Amino acid sequence: MSTDDEGADNDGPDESAEVLPEAPPNRPTLQEWLVIFGAPLAICAVLALPFRSALYVLFAGRSATVVGEGPCVKGGGITGPASSCQGSWQFADGSSGSGTIHSLSAGTGDTVLAAGGWAYSSLGSVWHPAGIYFFIVAVSVVANTITWVSHFRQDRRERTRTLREPFG
Repeated sequence: MSTDDEGADNDGPDESAEVLPEAPPNRPTLQEWLVIFGAPLAICAVLALPFRSALYVLFAGRSATVVGEGPCVKGGGITGPASSCQGSWQFADGSSGSGTIHSLSAGTGDTVLAAGGWAYSSLGSVWHPAGIYFFIVAVSVVANTITWVSHFRQDRRERTRTLREPFG
């Protein structure tokens, strides 16, 4: 039987030894994932509203011939509505449609790209608003990706520093 106090209190950790700090998490939290993916998705959804006609015609549009034209509205520049006319068109398969033709000079016999209730005078005129939409969405995705990578690298540097210098 030993009478010294060396082994008397071995039930818990040694009080003199300092505990290493817990390293910060190396994976994004739920809130960070929502910012990384949720912000671009929200931007896509909100921006799709003013560009919905161009996006719909871009993906679902078919070539059609204008068979009737109605009143036209001249565009108001950058901040005003775009030039457009009311009209009707007929597709090659015999089906027809009517609605807004996004062109000031669409006349009977002209070929348009149409889908639903919208038509554009050419594929190029569809790509202009759709291109703006895709550019804004791409910028938001790239900005969020850069932010996430920067945060990840900063977190990694902090964890490395904590592991290399646990007490200082």
